[in-house]
Parts: sequence; structure tokens; C-alpha cells
Amino acid sequence: TSNDRVSIFPLYWPEPSAPDYCLLSQAISENLAVVEEASENGDVPSLRLTSRCDRLILVPEGEILVGAKQNRVVNVTVLVAPFAKFSLPVSCVEQGRWQYQRRDFRARYAAPPSIRSKKLRSVHRNRRERGEARSDQDEVWNDVAACLHRMGVDSQTASLADGYARSEASLRECREQLVLPSESAGLIAARRGKIVGLDLFGSPRIFAQIRPRLLDAYLLDSLHDRRRSAQAGAEAARQFLDQAVARACPRAAALGEGIELEIQAEEVVGSALLYGDEVCHLAAFRSVS
Repeated sequence: TSNDRVSIFPLYWPEPSAPDYCLLSQAISENLAVVEEASENGDVPSLRLTSRCDRLILVPEGEILVGAKQNRVVNVTVLVAPFAKFSLPVSCVEQGRWQYQRRDFRARYAAPPSIRSKKLRSVHRNRRERGEARSDQDEVWNDVAACLHRMGVDSQTASLADGYARSEASLRECREQLVLPSESAGLIAARRGKIVGLDLFGSPRIFAQIRPRLLDAYLLDSLHDRRRSAQAGAEAARQFLDQAVARACPRAAALGEGIELEIQAEEVVGSALLYGDEVCHLAAFRSVS
């Protein structure tokens, strides 16, 4: 499926599973999880997630959490154990605010691939060098500022959420042109004839809950690009998926439950989380220089 801005290739599982975990956004909306500042004073690179749920909670990398003292984006996909208190590694995507908007967070948006690509590369580097799942925060702020500038959005707090809010009508119109089959569990996106990235989840049910946010994220980078777009073919999408899978290497330890994989090469960067024999979330992006 495609419009004049992006091409989207749906991804399927031959035998879709029915995972026994829930997505963070669902858990928050059902009052089964609370995400707050790490303390009353707050800590920019971490948030506190309290599970009130008897199931695992999947927190996808790239999810934008809006609220509390400033908006954040999740650095690493994690599975949080039932009834756990978990320190969630995040980056700030709102540079000019450090005061309470509300006490907790809501999952409202997903970060565009231009931000996720470089964020993941710096997170991988910092985990190897310092054992911390932190990004290069200055680089993230610069990427947010560049994104807002491309969109012509003047945000008082340099908030990526303001870019989404100001572009809501255009994003909705573009998103509605991209119809994905109900059985799809993920997508590969292309722009100007080149593959941009992919997100694949463990089941169509999980993907359906986050699909509108992801489509908006992939559209955001192209929304104000007036250049004519060539179409990428399905073979290029298959090659990118194969390349990402071939580059995936296990990490020594996952931050939460399951097994983490790191995808780190010159041309592609990403991550994956496995639980049992199944993929919870695989994300990979064409490297951005």
C-alpha cells in the first residue's frame, strides 16, 4: 500500500500467535500500569513503571510518553514482569519544560525513524561502553529540533508532540490512505524509493493497537517533503528484512524479561526482543548519517 509520500509493505506471521502479554498503552488505559517520574525531583534518562497487572507488559522502543515533567521516548523494548516496579530507560523529546503537566504519563505517539535510528545507535554504544541504556541526549534534542524545523512548527518547549499535534489533520488524511490487512503484524516503510525501516510485533492484535501511531511516525518525516517520490519494490523490502535478521546478535542480558538482540552494522541499526520462541518486537532502520 502506498500514497505519494511513503510505501508500506505489511508483514505477516505464517501462524499468528496469541501472546499472553499486553501493550503498555493498553495497560495504562486500563489502570493496570502507571508510568511516573523516577522520583519527585525527576531523572531525565529514566522513569518508574509500576505494574498492577498479572501479565507481562510490553513497552516498545520508540513509544513516546507524554506528561509529568517532560515528554520522553522509550530507548529499549522491554517486557516488564507482573506486579514489578521497573526503571525504564528513556530520552527527552521536550527540551524546554521541567515542571509537572500531570503526575503520570500516557502513550500518545511514536518517534519517527529519523530519531529512532540515531538514538538506537547511541544506546547500543553506551550499553557496550558504560553498561547503561542511555542515548546521546544532545543528539536527540538536535534531531527533534530539526524535525520541528522541517515541519515549520514553533514549539515553546521544543516538544516533538507539538509537531504531531499541529500536523494531526494532514497525518490523519495520509494515514487513511494506507490500508493494511487486519492480519498484518508489522510493516516495512519506504520513502523516495529507499527502505526507511521496519517494525514487527508478535501478533496482529498487538500491532493493531500501535499501528496508527507507527504510521504517523513513518509519515512525519515525509509530510513536508515536496520532492517526487519513487516507489520501492517488494524485493527491496524482503532484502532489508533479511539483512536486519542476519545482523541480529544476542546481548548478554535483557533489561527485563526475555532475550534481547542488537542489530548494529554500518548500513542498518535496530533491536529485537524475544520471549520463548517468539518475537515480541523487532525494529530496524536504515542508518542515518
